[in-house]
Amino acid sequence: MRQRSRGWIMPEADMRSMLKLIDERIRSPEIDVRHQDVLIRLRETLENDLNDLGLGRPSDEQYDDDNKAA
Repeated sequence: MRQRSRGWIMPEADMRSMLKLIDERIRSPEIDVRHQDVLIRLRETLENDLNDLGLGRPSDEQYDDDNKAA
């Protein structure tokens, strides 16, 4: 089976830092709703990657498992 790849890799420390910045920006009253939605989706992706790192498995395996369950 073909494995999916994000095309980029970010160290865990950088992901955590990025999540803090994203949360600050999402809460900003100056942000446009469209941009806020994009940041929320990006935050979700990073959180999923962090969770997968905690489980010791790549996020593409998680994606395949989710699709098999559906």
